[in-house]
Amino acid sequence: AVVTGQQPGFLCAPLYSLYKALDALRLARDLTLRWERPVVALFWNHSDDLRGGDKVSLPDRENRIREVALPGGEEGSLRMFASVLAQALPATEFTPALEALLTDVHRGSIAESFSRALLRELGRYGLVVAEPRHLEGERSARLFADHLADPSRLTRAVDAGRKAVTAEGFEDHLGRAVGLDLFEIVDGRRVRLEKPGPVKGRLSAGVALRPLLQDVVLPAAAYVGGPSEIGYQAELLPAYREFGIEPAVVFPRVTATLLEPKIVRTREKAGLSAADLFADEASLAPRFVKPEDDVAGGLSKLPGRWMGEVGEALKRLPPEPSLQRAREKTEAKVREAVEALAARVREEELRQGASGRSQLSKLLTHVRPGGKLQERVFTPYYYAALFGPDLLPKLVESLDPFAFAHQVISLS
Repeated sequence: AVVTGQQPGFLCAPLYSLYKALDALRLARDLTLRWERPVVALFWNHSDDLRGGDKVSLPDRENRIREVALPGGEEGSLRMFASVLAQALPATEFTPALEALLTDVHRGSIAESFSRALLRELGRYGLVVAEPRHLEGERSARLFADHLADPSRLTRAVDAGRKAVTAEGFEDHLGRAVGLDLFEIVDGRRVRLEKPGPVKGRLSAGVALRPLLQDVVLPAAAYVGGPSEIGYQAELLPAYREFGIEPAVVFPRVTATLLEPKIVRTREKAGLSAADLFADEASLAPRFVKPEDDVAGGLSKLPGRWMGEVGEALKRLPPEPSLQRAREKTEAKVREAVEALAARVREEELRQGASGRSQLSKLLTHVRPGGKLQERVFTPYYYAALFGPDLLPKLVESLDPFAFAHQVISLS
């Protein structure tokens, strides 16, 4: 199996949760062909851990970020929320079917709905979804028993891994002492265990034990993870050795930005490359809001220069009051006409400046909402509303699991 996973979120949000699943599917398909043996994609829904996002975000019709907070989780309110959110999505030919899908999939808890949404959308491509309760059995029981017999082994190993990683100048992603790193599920609640002893409910692994449990129970050929999860794996290498577990190959998940047609047009009009999209706002601004050339101010100076040249020409003739009056009358008309033109130019400069600022704001909202990568903020169902059933097949074929760089995908 190619394994990946995530804490449950509403609507498979944010986008990178979908990318993990699609990445695992593509990698499993490619390995099946290379090895000539079946490799499946397995998404581990960490449904014991509900510390995922508490809101869903999407661009609204005014190209601003709209955030909708999640309800408490009762079945009725969850389905009502799905319906309300469907109404906030872009109104397209796909919206009615999408609303029906959302209200049907989101029943029970958010964790159950997350599994149901993944299976409904990606099960047809071969994705298998597992939850912690599916990993119960002899192998997991043996790992928990070994750990509880001497919890200090895990602590020492993790501390050694943390020191090795930070000594190389990398970030400590675990960030705290792991302690016993076990929880007990009691009446549907996840309660941290403070010390070894008898338990009544199902045991649930914490952040350090979870990867070990995954590689003990699942036939993992590769593990698809994001930056933090790769950091965890690096710090856990001594723990793998301590428990005699062979770690799966760690595979960086796909990272990508989706461009809908209006954003593609904005990008092309400004002449931006894919790399330019991620430049800071100050660097992008001159591509949208031109520096003040003050064309109108330049026009206002022309009558004086022109009439100065007229005066020099008239000096070649004998002084004549009628010529002086004609020159003054002409100058007044020229100044009036040029000032009218300059006023119109000022209006156009203001209009173009406002339009440019609006286009830059739209681009930043869609590509880097709140200064973050799009994949960490927006729900994939926003794009599903725009592109309907063609979205997933296009992403499956467009996202390259072997391109270890940020990908920019133009949707049409």
